[in-house]
Amino acid sequence: MDQGSKQRALRGVAWTGTANWGCQLLSFFVYTGLARLLNPHAFGIVALAGVYIAFIQIFVTQGFGAAIIQRGDLEEEHVDSAFWIAMATAAAFCVISILIAGVVAHFFKEPGVAPVIRWLSISIVFYAVSSVPTAILTRELSFRALAVRSLATTGFGGAVGLTMAFRGWGAWSLVGQQLVGAALGAICLWFAVPWRPRFRISRRHLRDLYGFSLSLTGNDILWFFSQKSDQTVVGYGFGSIGLGPYSLASKVTSLVYDAVVSPFQTVAFPAFSKLQSEPLRIESALNKFCEMSSFLCLPVFMGLAAVAPEVVPLLFGSRWAAAIPLLQLLCFYGAARVMLAFMHPFMLAKGRAGLYLLMGVILSALTLAGCLVALRWGPESIAFSMTASMLVFFAIFLGVARKALEVRPLPLLKSFAFPVLCSSLMLIAVGLLRNFLVRMIPPAAALIVCILAGVIVYVVVALLLRRDLVMAICEMAGDSLTPSRWRGKAVLSRIENEIEKTTVESV
Repeated sequence: MDQGSKQRALRGVAWTGTANWGCQLLSFFVYTGLARLLNPHAFGIVALAGVYIAFIQIFVTQGFGAAIIQRGDLEEEHVDSAFWIAMATAAAFCVISILIAGVVAHFFKEPGVAPVIRWLSISIVFYAVSSVPTAILTRELSFRALAVRSLATTGFGGAVGLTMAFRGWGAWSLVGQQLVGAALGAICLWFAVPWRPRFRISRRHLRDLYGFSLSLTGNDILWFFSQKSDQTVVGYGFGSIGLGPYSLASKVTSLVYDAVVSPFQTVAFPAFSKLQSEPLRIESALNKFCEMSSFLCLPVFMGLAAVAPEVVPLLFGSRWAAAIPLLQLLCFYGAARVMLAFMHPFMLAKGRAGLYLLMGVILSALTLAGCLVALRWGPESIAFSMTASMLVFFAIFLGVARKALEVRPLPLLKSFAFPVLCSSLMLIAVGLLRNFLVRMIPPAAALIVCILAGVIVYVVVALLLRRDLVMAICEMAGDSLTPSRWRGKAVLSRIENEIEKTTVESV
């Protein structure tokens, strides 16, 4: 990579991080506002339609975007062919979705889902329109345009949704939010790229792209079943009334996971790839990423589980009380997800894409089977099954990693031991304090005291037991505040230093 590309990559890390945190904050405030204005039934209706739309979108671009980014000798015919196939596929699925919306609604036993699907099917076309420009900008490391687009669509779409909700549009507020965001995103992307498609489709160039993209489509399908099986089963078994609270709890835990873990995942793949020929150092890198991300993420999930009875009514309103036990259970699922957050980049860096596909099949099968078994007991049981499935899969992964990836299970488990210990102590302390305070002071005051106490307990225990880890994370946070031109390099360098120290200590 030449110097100019390196600088664009480093600026890209900064812009990606800015967009990630900005979008997470905007999404949180918008989602909180919409939850206070709308009832769980409205969220449930749109969530049911969203499950269907998310599944259809997998087949629209067919992995062409990643194939365009990956391909070394990219020609204009590749890009033009991918665009028109995506548009044709999107148009076909849009028409099909309008026609079968009633069938999908009948499957979920919710007649109100049909008109929502018909309107949201328009977003499939916007998704296809955006796919190729997004791939072009990513390939050219033009992350600034992508970041601006993400922030603009989240903010403007959220403003439209909140305005509609305030005026009493109900579930259609969420539909309007998504359609406006999708349309604005497509417009922003087309202003950002100079490329314009010419009407031509080349079979040879499509074959070039399909050679890479079809396996990615398979991974996307597996991701859907591993991440959306719970909402699909809840919607099928309990309708919008059951899915509304479940979708809110799922959204909150996803926001926490994406805000904390995603920045580490952005850096993980290039770091692993750089060390792929050094087995000891790449194993140390995996352990260090797991330790740092779990150190930051686990206390958030455990603390949220402890104070969920106060957080949910305060942020979203008393009508969302049914989401409290679901949020508590899904917080443990989010914590379990952290343990496997770096499986994907690690396997790809080791050149084991086939093994990753196999592991995806296993995870999807476990998740779907667990949800179907838990269906007879209720949404809470389905949420519990998600955590159980993830833990079973983690145990399977340890066995596979030892033989196929040359990863020793014991050092990997040790990387989670300290964060789990500190988080557990904090959970116990906050839980006991909460039970004492709720009888004496208002819920909002109890929540503030519990949060402060949790932070103090966690930081004090961490400083006493692992001051080196706390200092390393604090220094990394300081590096992330440096000018954007050097931020990505500084953070990556800090992680590499920690990997080097860990490797020396292990030797």
